[in-house]
Amino acid sequence: MIHMTITMRSVALDMDTKVDVLLPEDRHHTEDLRGRKYPVLYVLHGTKEDNSSWLHLSNLFLLARDLDLIIVFPSAGISSYVDEYYGQDYYTYISQELPVKLKNFLPISDRREDTFIMGESMGGYGTWRIALANPDKYGKAIVFSHGDRSRHGGRYTHGATSPKMRMALYGPEEHNLASDNNLDNLVEKLKTYEGPKPEIYVYCGTEDHLYEVCRSFYEHIKAECPDMKIEGEFTPGKHNFFYWNSKLPSALKHLGFEIEENSVV
Repeated sequence: MIHMTITMRSVALDMDTKVDVLLPEDRHHTEDLRGRKYPVLYVLHGTKEDNSSWLHLSNLFLLARDLDLIIVFPSAGISSYVDEYYGQDYYTYISQELPVKLKNFLPISDRREDTFIMGESMGGYGTWRIALANPDKYGKAIVFSHGDRSRHGGRYTHGATSPKMRMALYGPEEHNLASDNNLDNLVEKLKTYEGPKPEIYVYCGTEDHLYEVCRSFYEHIKAECPDMKIEGEFTPGKHNFFYWNSKLPSALKHLGFEIEENSVV
């Protein structure tokens, strides 16, 4: 794959921001592929990480090396991928602005069936947040160890480690619980949504500190939205890239890609 780092101006964020992109490369041939469109996978990082984290810590580059797939790694700080109450509009940037800007100069397919999103930890919550709010745009989503806590003991935020930060990201608790940042509200909307819904695959280690939260929401959405295809895998593992890397081949298979052992030479 071809790797490039893009610095682009975001209107939603009102600043320059970096995006890493992996592009398909015909490594073994010289075929003219101009005019071809490719599926796209948006990969969301976790708390205290950035757009480079999946490139440095995961096996994704190696596994996807010969796939006809564009992979996009945006940076979102510690925003939880929401439009912050006091701050910047990261949800709008990643779900609305970024796809349009990238399609202006990259060969990205417009088809919903070719548009995927994936993330771990805070990025897992961001994956739920974006995919459930935009079922018309995303065909499939992969969630690793997400940490939405809106339904558990009043701990309604993710990724914020202090009251000041929680207020900046989500605002007053009453506001947050009534907003689409509360995934329960998106589930309620999906129950009456008549269009196609994304297929979602959830992975979480049973020794993960977010296991109970992740498993609880998984069971909740399966019960409330029986017409959605939602599958989960909960096996021994912790909240780290050792576990997430072990599940990447399965995740890519769910997206429709087969990993061949000799493809990484």
